Amino acid sequence: MDKYDVIGLLGEGSFGRVYKAKVISTDNFVALKVISKRGRSNKELKGFRRECEIQRHLHHPNIIQMLDSFETENEIVVITEFAHKELNLILGKAGYLPEDKVQKIVWDLLSALYYLHSHRVLHRDLKPQNILLDVNDTAKLCDFGFARNMSTGTHVLTSIKGTPLYMAPELIEEQPYDHNADLWSLGCIIYELLVGAPPFCTASILHLIRLIKHEQVQWPTFISESSISFLKGLLQKNPNDRLSWPEILNHPFVEGHILIMEDAPTMPLTRPLSAHTLQAKEQQRIERFNQKTAQKEIYGKTTERIPSRESKVSNSSFKSCGDKKTSFKSTEQKDSTSKLNSTEKIATKESNKSLKMNKSDLKKDVDDLCAMLLSNNLENDSSNLQSQSKITNLNINEDVKPIENEEWLVFLQRTILDVLNEDLTSLTQTNLTDIIVSPLRNANSNSKVIKLVANVFSLPFVLKNISDNNLETILKVYLEVKLIPNLLYSSKLLLKNYPNSMINSSNDSASTPIEKLPEIILNLTENDLQALEDIFCLICYLIHSNDKFLHQFCDSIVVFNVYNLTRQLLTLTKKKIRIVNDLLAILTQVLRKTPENYELIQKIFEPEEEESLDIVRMLRDSNGLLRERVCRFLSCLAQYDNKTLENVWNEEIKDTVEALVYDSMENVRNAAETCIEHVKCLNFYTKTLTE
Repeated sequence: MDKYDVIGLLGEGSFGRVYKAKVISTDNFVALKVISKRGRSNKELKGFRRECEIQRHLHHPNIIQMLDSFETENEIVVITEFAHKELNLILGKAGYLPEDKVQKIVWDLLSALYYLHSHRVLHRDLKPQNILLDVNDTAKLCDFGFARNMSTGTHVLTSIKGTPLYMAPELIEEQPYDHNADLWSLGCIIYELLVGAPPFCTASILHLIRLIKHEQVQWPTFISESSISFLKGLLQKNPNDRLSWPEILNHPFVEGHILIMEDAPTMPLTRPLSAHTLQAKEQQRIERFNQKTAQKEIYGKTTERIPSRESKVSNSSFKSCGDKKTSFKSTEQKDSTSKLNSTEKIATKESNKSLKMNKSDLKKDVDDLCAMLLSNNLENDSSNLQSQSKITNLNINEDVKPIENEEWLVFLQRTILDVLNEDLTSLTQTNLTDIIVSPLRNANSNSKVIKLVANVFSLPFVLKNISDNNLETILKVYLEVKLIPNLLYSSKLLLKNYPNSMINSSNDSASTPIEKLPEIILNLTENDLQALEDIFCLICYLIHSNDKFLHQFCDSIVVFNVYNLTRQLLTLTKKKIRIVNDLLAILTQVLRKTPENYELIQKIFEPEEEESLDIVRMLRDSNGLLRERVCRFLSCLAQYDNKTLENVWNEEIKDTVEALVYDSMENVRNAAETCIEHVKCLNFYTKTLTE
């Protein structure tokens, strides 16, 4: 870094920060991309290094040149040439550009893309944000974070990368794809430059998918016939029908203006394939699709199998092009495990408030959101196709990338409206549901987002017109996307991410000391508590609806090591008694249905110094449901885990339970009588009596 004089910050994204700097020895300007290693997984770091390796070997006047890269203990630093303007910002201010200016940009972009494809490199994230202009208005491609170098034996790819607004139909449908996907994305960019908006633009995730898959592009009358002809060739939904590179080079819109480098790489993607290679490509497409399907089955993502190119699988994320966002309110839950009442109230109240944002800013923010979502998809390497144990399947990779919480709130509010209108696609298709799950494992999701995610997933169980078949499908999808583990993990993250001012021991919010947990529990905000309440209300409902959810819950407690967290949540009787009631119902169900998991209960109730639960106070609480559930839980302990019961039992508990036999509420009386009936058969109860 001693070679450079940093001038100022240019931008910040999920990857890190970009600075403008000057080379001290030459006074030339450069861009410094600084990527922090903190909180990054090995897979992410490997991806950054792969990006550097790809860009290091790219030498073209229409591609941002990488000048150097190095690593420190905590950072990866990449130095590239400096470009003065961002196409996305120019487009945001102007709305759209004159055709002659667009044509010049297209020539530059096609020159860069021809170079990439001739060297068997796919960019996979073409969009205006990744196009820069230098002082001479020469367009240059940048950001090769999703780029992939295809070996000569590789003809198709399957991992989903890119931004949905510019994503080709074959990626939306999760079909194997090739370099033709880049050509579709380029077509979307050219259309947006000419018209002011991409060919398919909507604020609804479901609507966006339908448009890309099924609707035809609309052609404004002010675009020349030559540009329309060129765009029609690129924006063909079937990748086999798109313009090939020889056809592109000879099209009147660009003919004679594409810069072709003199180097002659081996087997470029820009040449027509031989009959033998075409046959090998189709065979690989089929094999890769079957591998992808098998991998999803292993990871609990889907059980669908689609053998042909014409079959459909929906996979998308959210993209908004509007300037208004609907706000949606929820109200307090009532105390009931049979109905998710807070979600029912969400289903009956809609706010008249609208959030207004600048169109270009909104569009950029949601683009970043979509890129973040899709970058988390699993790479489809056949080496991953190995049998996984049940517990291994529950491993969740925490996402530490920045998240646009406001954009997520808009998306979730719109999804709620879709479900209220009985459009259940987002909850009955595994790929879409997994997108909604993703904030639960993001360390930067706020409690409002987490709450709305829980509300979305709760809605089907309170709406009256949902058929039994749909409910069965939804429950199946919830199992496949591991909703219970993700919900439990989000509660862990919610506590780990509490403000550092309360921790005072680390700048790393993911390393909350365990001894600080009680303090954090006491200082949870109302939004935090509401999110936790909705999480455990939904978990409680699900584990009582299907034993498979119960098994996922038990395994998750073990895998995520949240015994202490669970114990602390049971102390919230004065702050959010519903959480305590639902947790007791969950733990009681664990004992009833899976008594073999008694050790899980023991670890939760193991007294740690002065942190043991005050069961007497819970038995004497003014909330009748809490008194009843504590009695029923103690009764189950007597039947299935008398060791834990003996550890917590004392004379005061005995006297209190016996007094509850005369409680004013019948349910409490019945529960207390059942508890005494089961406990009095145990030796320590008799011992307490004699003492």
